[in-house]
Amino acid sequence: MLGYRKPMSPISNFCFFFFFFLLFFFLSFSSSFLFALGDEDNNFNNNNNINDDEDEQEIIKFDLLHRHHPQVAEKIHGDMKIQDVSERMKDIHEHDHNRHRSISKSMNQKQVEDARLRAEAEAATEEEVAKSAILPPATSTPIGMRMISGADFGSSEYFVELKVGTPAQTFMLIADTGSDLTWMKCRYRRCFGNCSSNVNHKSKNEKKQRFRHAFLANHSSSFKTVSCSSTMCTNDLADLFAVRECHNPTSPCVYDYSYTGGASAKGIFAWETLTVGLTNGKEKQLHNSIIGCTESVQGSVFGGADGVMGLGTSSYSLTYKAAENANGGGFSYCLVDHLTDQRAISYFVLGIPTPSTSASTSSAKLPAKMTYTKLYVGDPYSSFYGVDLIGISANGIMLNIPSRVWDINSGGGTIIDSGTSLTILAAPAFDMVMEALTPRLKKFQQLEIEPFDFCFNNSQYTHEMAPKLRFHFGDGTVFEPPTKSYIVSVGKFISCIGFVSMPFPANNIIGNILQQNHLWQFDFQKRRVGFAPSECI
Repeated sequence: MLGYRKPMSPISNFCFFFFFFLLFFFLSFSSSFLFALGDEDNNFNNNNNINDDEDEQEIIKFDLLHRHHPQVAEKIHGDMKIQDVSERMKDIHEHDHNRHRSISKSMNQKQVEDARLRAEAEAATEEEVAKSAILPPATSTPIGMRMISGADFGSSEYFVELKVGTPAQTFMLIADTGSDLTWMKCRYRRCFGNCSSNVNHKSKNEKKQRFRHAFLANHSSSFKTVSCSSTMCTNDLADLFAVRECHNPTSPCVYDYSYTGGASAKGIFAWETLTVGLTNGKEKQLHNSIIGCTESVQGSVFGGADGVMGLGTSSYSLTYKAAENANGGGFSYCLVDHLTDQRAISYFVLGIPTPSTSASTSSAKLPAKMTYTKLYVGDPYSSFYGVDLIGISANGIMLNIPSRVWDINSGGGTIIDSGTSLTILAAPAFDMVMEALTPRLKKFQQLEIEPFDFCFNNSQYTHEMAPKLRFHFGDGTVFEPPTKSYIVSVGKFISCIGFVSMPFPANNIIGNILQQNHLWQFDFQKRRVGFAPSECI
């Protein structure tokens, strides 16, 4: 009958209420569970973000070994040769001269040459002027000059280990802030089987060399050559000495580096994976990095090094590659005193640590206070790092140094260079610095130690006795190096003034000995260089 309902039994009542109890419990539990799960997801995401941030905070780190380090000596010379300090200083002085000559050819070459000709003309007698009339005018541009790299690898100062390819192969490379291409001695077979008709094989086969330790390109699954017909080869890589010659569109893009003294490196460009260490002890892969596979080298300046790590300012240098991989736009390094401890290890990091990131990167920790000055990159500084040095003071008194010495457009200007050891000053600046330093040092027994201008017996000397030098920049920033970085020990009871003079016009170079025991930070994004005292731990 419509509307009639049979009364429920007690058991039915119990089942009904039990069902609703279970439903209520399930809904309550589900809400709590989902809420907790949401919180857990949020916590997981937050933790992931923290981890991601920490990953981003970790920056690429290399140990820097000076070329006098026993490990490098064993690699290059085949033994753990340890030179005494005087031998090392003579070696350093010779290398610095070669380095400066190479830098001058690469950086600001026309301005330096024009200024040199003007200076010679001003100093010449009428007779000499008449004789020099056959020379081309100062404004003439040399014709047919070969491009020369900013690096002279005979003056390589620091070495790093780098893993290249998939699977990774390990190489000891020269760390050079004055060049842009990372390359290593290499073997690459362009074809297999009958190669006689293969254009790629025939083109360069006769120039290949058998290296004792080389990158085996064919063993790497990530190695991919750049074709000579590509826009990248014909345009983008021109500054890295790419050769325009292209007999076959599929042939690899070839480079031909020429160095001071007639040395050269020839090979092919390729994309490759580089494996680098991080400050947290982990490793990271930099995919699609441009490298050079060097198949032929000439000249003894390369020695036993496996190649070079280019840390210059171009978009193809490893510094910029690291910036693309979220490691910050720049690099920093801290150099320990390699004169007193030949086994000392410095460090180099790709990336810019910040106060928030440095807490987790002890080996790249920022000092409490960094001092910054403007950084100049690109023309007219080529691949080097320019600064606006405008003067030097001794014990608070500015030295009378002509302003043209610091003017890049007058053949002067200043760069910071880790590849040069002693600080090089144009003659007018050098003379004034020597005039300020020597009076207090003349009371000690003077010694003739080549190739230095002033040396003395330091048995009664302490660094507090020497004038304090300060280097002044255009924005008011001041760099005050420790006295031991310019009154250098070159032997038992022997110290010398550690500056080198170059006839003006000449570029001034703040060398790595003057940079020691400081953290140096090169920030590309903010176009500044920072420095602060550091123990380099």
